[in-house]
Amino acid sequence: MKKILALVLVSLLALSAVAALAEGDTFKLGWYFGLTGGNSAYGIECFNGVKLGVDYINANGGLNGQQIELIGADTQCSPEEAQKIATKLINDDHVDACIGSMNSGEVIAAAKFFNEAGIYHIGCGTAASWMAEDWPYVFRAAMNNDFAVPIAAALLPKLGYETVAIFNGQEDASIGTANAFEAEFEKIGIEVVDRESYSVGDTDYSAQIAKMLSYEPDCVCICVIGEVGGPLVNQLRLGGYEGIILDKESFMDSQIEIAGKENSNYIAFSNPYVTYKSVDDCDIPNMKEYLQLYLDTYGEMVATDSAYRGWDSMMVLAEAAKIAGSNDSEALREATHKVVIPGLGGTLDYTKGNREGYNEFNSFILVDGKNLLFDDWFNNGGYDAYLEDTGLEK
Repeated sequence: MKKILALVLVSLLALSAVAALAEGDTFKLGWYFGLTGGNSAYGIECFNGVKLGVDYINANGGLNGQQIELIGADTQCSPEEAQKIATKLINDDHVDACIGSMNSGEVIAAAKFFNEAGIYHIGCGTAASWMAEDWPYVFRAAMNNDFAVPIAAALLPKLGYETVAIFNGQEDASIGTANAFEAEFEKIGIEVVDRESYSVGDTDYSAQIAKMLSYEPDCVCICVIGEVGGPLVNQLRLGGYEGIILDKESFMDSQIEIAGKENSNYIAFSNPYVTYKSVDDCDIPNMKEYLQLYLDTYGEMVATDSAYRGWDSMMVLAEAAKIAGSNDSEALREATHKVVIPGLGGTLDYTKGNREGYNEFNSFILVDGKNLLFDDWFNNGGYDAYLEDTGLEK
């Protein structure tokens, strides 16, 4: 009898172990993105990139044999909502890791809770602020705006410019990047003749534009979130400004559609990514493959760089899991510092220990709807053609 009970007990323990293993077969990846609200076009594309990455990883064996299950909710582009979702994902859903919004205000509101809980987290926003925090479990596979500032600001002396006006929004990424630009311009001897801003919800920027242009700056630097870029550039051109616009990020197809192709000429920026009108316009092999995959899946071309950020973030997670041989957050955290992989915007290299993947990237200028490498454009007569086109003096 005792022998039978012992055998039953062993069988029950074995069944329990199998059940526990079955429960652990799924890797719960939390997410929070703005799918509705003011900047939702960017949130939708970022989440689309994440889903493509999840499907790709799952189709290739998952993370160390575990299939990824996405669990999350729409932030409605609200930091307060992002914080609520983060609390639920940690306390109720018990996620294994999390990927966060392309809106930096939402990331800074939510990521700290994942860090405190020791849960691996990748954010998709570009502001310097949240990555400046001492959050060892928080990583990024997108651009840090502050890394772009010196690269972009250095274009002005090359053009012989001496003055600039800055226009920024009130969002965390906008203010922080404008502050960084102002400090960098002072450092390299470019005079900031005026700095203007708008309030959230504003759609008419004509008064600020008129004031900026009254100072006759050599260049206008814009530090705004995606949805504002198109209307702002359109109003700048209508206000009579024909000069080069220096943008804190790439001027994407979604913004060109609003500003108009002609008005979008001569916008310069530094960024790992640019958007393309068609797959054939791209000659970068891995980017071309991704664009075709996105087009086949969603029936439309990528319109914002947020779609790239989501995919790159998933590839970093997959490589970290491969290196670690484990899906534990602590193991993922340590392994990410060893990750060096091709990203859609160049090499993602985390070996510097700053939890940033992109540390170097190019400068571009938008001409006739195409993103040209700035140095190629400048050195091959592009600037002279610009002067002739606009009637401006050197």
